[in-house]
Amino acid sequence: MGATHGSKALIEYAKAQVETADVILSHHDEVGLGLCRCGRPHPCPERQHWIQKRAHYVPLLGGPR
Repeated sequence: MGATHGSKALIEYAKAQVETADVILSHHDEVGLGLCRCGRPHPCPERQHWIQKRAHYVPLLGGPR
């Protein structure tokens, strides 16, 4: 029973992380002239961090998103 609950909890956590990453990434896209929407050079460190985090959790959800 514990493993099933753990698996469900992990999937829910992964889903939340991917959804959070999607929201944050929408605020860190390129707006032109090589700049991120936050004003730093694109891709900014924040964007890179959340791309990596998203890539880590997507496989737990059963496929590409």
